[in-house]
Formats: sequence, C-alpha cells, structure tokens
Amino acid sequence: MNWKHRIFFVLLAPAACASGCASMEPRGVTAADFAEYRQLATDTIRAGLTYRDNPAVRVGAIEAMESIPDDTKLPWLRSSLLDKHPAVRFAASVALGKTRDAVSAKAIGRLSDDRDANVRVGSYFARHRLGDPSMTGKLATYLLESKDVGVRRNAAMVLGMLEEPGSVAILARAVMEEDSGVRLHALEAMARLGNAEAGQELTFQANSGVGADETFAIQALAATRDRKYIDTYRYKLINGAHLETQLAAARGLGLLGIDDGYEIAMKAIGSNSRRIRDRDDPEASQILRARQLGASAVGAIGRTESLGKLAAILHQSTDPRVQVSIARAILDILQKRRMQALPFATGTNIKRRS
Repeated sequence: MNWKHRIFFVLLAPAACASGCASMEPRGVTAADFAEYRQLATDTIRAGLTYRDNPAVRVGAIEAMESIPDDTKLPWLRSSLLDKHPAVRFAASVALGKTRDAVSAKAIGRLSDDRDANVRVGSYFARHRLGDPSMTGKLATYLLESKDVGVRRNAAMVLGMLEEPGSVAILARAVMEEDSGVRLHALEAMARLGNAEAGQELTFQANSGVGADETFAIQALAATRDRKYIDTYRYKLINGAHLETQLAAARGLGLLGIDDGYEIAMKAIGSNSRRIRDRDDPEASQILRARQLGASAVGAIGRTESLGKLAAILHQSTDPRVQVSIARAILDILQKRRMQALPFATGTNIKRRS
C-alpha cells in the first residue's frame, strides 16, 4: 500500500508541558487549544473512514469513532454499512449496535442477508441491541459450526458484548476449540460477562511466554476493568519479554487510573525499532502494532500533557493507521479530562427507594 501521502497537513503547536511534568494540566493551554485538539482528532478519524486504499484504516476509524462522545458520529457510521468491504460493514454494524442507533435499524436488518457471514454476525448483534432478538440464536450456530475461523472468532466476540450472562454456557463450549484465536475470544467474552474461571485462564495465558497470546490475554483482562488484575499488569509491565505485552499492561493500568506505563507507551508511539527478530513477523508489522498499542495505552492513561506530542506525531506520521490510533488516544484523553472536571455527585437530591 502507498502511505506516502498524508491525510492531514495541520500541525498544532506542542503543548508547553513536557512528558515529565508533574501537573496533569499543561500550562498555557486554553479551552480553545483543547477544542483544536478535539477537532484535529475528529477530522483525522473521519478522513480515515473515507480512506479507500486500505479497509483496515476504515475499520480502525469506525472503532475510533466510539471515542467521539456525541451523535455527530452516527451519520458516518450509518454510511459505512454500505461499504464494499465486509470487514467495514461488520465493524459498522457492531458500532451502531453498541450505540443502539434506532435510525439504522432497517439498514442493519438488510445486512442479515449479507453475502458475507461476518457481516451477518454483526447484524444479528446489532439487531439484538436494538430490541430484536429474533436472530440472536444464530450467533451460537456460527460460533460452534461455521467452517470459517474468522466467523467463529467474531461470533464469540459479539456474544461477549451482548451482556447476556446466559451466553457463558455457549462460549464455554468454544473454549475447547482447536483454533487458539477462537479460544481466546471465547475466554475474553466470558470474562466480560463476569466468569471467574475465564479470568483465571486469561491470567495464565498472560504468562504463557507466547507474545501474541500474552498481549491478547492482557487486553481481554483490561476490558473487564477489574482491579483484581492490577498485579498481573504491573508484573508484565516490568518483566514482560515482549514490548507489546508491556504496552497492553500499560493500558490495563491506565484504565484503572495508574500511569506507571506512560513513558514506555509514549516512546513506543514514536519509535522505529522492534524488539524481536522473527522472519514470520516483519519489522514493519511489529513497529505498527507497537505504535498502535502505545497510542491506546496513552489514551487510557489520560495525561493531558501528552496532547501536544501526540498531535505532532500524528502530523509527522505517513501511515493513516497510526494517525487514526493517535486521534483516538487524543479523544480518550480529552474525555477523561472532561470526566475528571465534573463535580462529584453529593447524593443529596437522589430519592432513595424504601
């Protein structure tokens, strides 16, 4: 693919505070500056959604749109239901299902007859979220019987997002799968649904020594937002043999309000170096994953002092996949800042039930 052209040409002035600042709020940064960061990030994600050269960019942009806090994202997501690539249609269905966008119900319903099974899986998920469970039972069929491993993985993933505890029994059958990806997706889904045994198995996988499995397992644990995994994250952040494992641990800690992994995450976003030599894993792929994981970790950590650096790296990058990842991190930081600024509820006006 040709990444020589950039999506954006606007460079924001770096924030005055460097990465080592003690203050969480950079000096001299105004509300207008934060608005500019938000606009830059939003424009980047929207541009990614229209990037025709690589569907992976469009999928990443759809997932990043979850970090746009208002409904301005909905028309963009709806239009992606018509994308030529099935991965994009699947991602758009899932995103609209998460937001419970009733306006897209008819379009999502039409995708239930899509020629691609992955898209049908996404449509069934979205229909369930919109109050139509008539096709939900087919998700179990795809999980357990589809010959396409990608379909089985996606079915496991959306079953975990349905927030239906009854799905655990079905997912448990997929844990016996031959394909490790299906097993891990099923375990993640079960952990999301509060299954303790799945959490224990993912903790074991996080210490398996297999880089890809460790990274996936830590990310799956992080999705639960459960503080009981803090020690696992801390250990892997310090002792992880793979950079990606460390970055996943940094994100897990960040989601729980702990910024121990900030420095390693920021370094990864701008680094051109890899950690391991593997002829089956090209250097470019390793660097891309590290940058994306680093951005995700920095977004979870939420330090506003990193905004200027992130904006500068976004401008310098020639890879739209990295640009979209950084844009999402910027929005996550701004959202965390906004939530921290909200006053605590006193509870004085809350009516208690007798």
